[in-house]
Amino acid sequence: MTNRDQEIQKLRPGITFGEIPQPLEQFQEVLRQVLKLQNDVLVQTSIHFLENKYKGFSNRDETIKIELFYQTLKKDIPFKKDLIGMIKGLFTSNELDFYLSNQQEINKRLVEFIYKRVVEQL
Repeated sequence: MTNRDQEIQKLRPGITFGEIPQPLEQFQEVLRQVLKLQNDVLVQTSIHFLENKYKGFSNRDETIKIELFYQTLKKDIPFKKDLIGMIKGLFTSNELDFYLSNQQEINKRLVEFIYKRVVEQL
C-alpha cells in the first residue's frame, strides 16, 4: 500500500457494516465512507451550481428544488462527472482499479447515493 493510499484511508470516517457477501456491495462500504467525508463539498458544490444555473434557486419551493436537482443530475453530464470525480479522487489504488473495472454499475450507485445525500440538505 502506498503512502497516498494510507493517508486517504486515515481521512475516512469509520462506518461499521455487517457481513457483506458481494464485491460490489463491499465496495459500497468504500463509497459510503468517501461520501460521508465529502458530504459538505458535494452539497456546497451542488447548491452553488444550481444557484448559478437557476436564478433564485434557494427561494424556490422544496419540491421544485428537488426536481431541478434531479433533472440537472440526469441531464448535465459535466456536472455529474464533477460530483463523481470528487468521490473518485479519494479512492486508493486498489479501489480505483476495482472502480475502473466496474465503472458503469458503480457510477449508477454513486449518482443514487449523491442524489439522496444532497436532496436531504437542499
